[in-house]
Amino acid sequence: YVAYIQNKVRKQFWKKFADINNWQYEIWGDIEQESGIMFRQGNNREITHIIRGNIENRQFRIFNYAFSIGYGKDKKIYYYTVFAFKFNGAFPHSYLNNKHNSYGVNIGEKVTIPHDFGKDFVLLTPRKYEIEALEIFTPDILEKLLDSKFPHDVEFVNSEVLIFAGGQIGNFEILEKEFLRALEIEDLLDKKLDKFKFTAIGDMPHKL
Repeated sequence: YVAYIQNKVRKQFWKKFADINNWQYEIWGDIEQESGIMFRQGNNREITHIIRGNIENRQFRIFNYAFSIGYGKDKKIYYYTVFAFKFNGAFPHSYLNNKHNSYGVNIGEKVTIPHDFGKDFVLLTPRKYEIEALEIFTPDILEKLLDSKFPHDVEFVNSEVLIFAGGQIGNFEILEKEFLRALEIEDLLDKKLDKFKFTAIGDMPHKL
């Protein structure tokens, strides 16, 4: 009964946020439609409370994502609020992992990045696509992420950028703050990613 009430309250919260902004709301999402490496982690993966909208001709989604690691008394559930933006360009799959988060992704090749940035982040990409990743994460981009003390993981896949903010959000002020932070990343990358193109390297996969 408690879980039922909690779910009902969360639905009201997210639907109200969508209605206020004239955005679309769906209670359930299809995890099988997601290509990101984060959506293949752990067990009991679930996407809920999806908001779809458009800001300045940029399609975006906001949704809740959860998965579990372990079983029984050792089971731990990880919760995320995800902000996803669609771009016009095409870029290889890559993952920017914040070292200070509670859960870390480790797959693919580690790209060599400046030492100051490497203390806080790991940049992962498919083998042979390190140069393309560095064309996105240029020194000015890395510097701005460091200066802003950016706290989240970021995944680039299928012309979409996904920002994983850890934890469940149930407060409008916090949600607006995180959405603005995500929009700053979108604004930082938009001109580059809308024009970005890459060529597949032989039969080397460009997905993590």
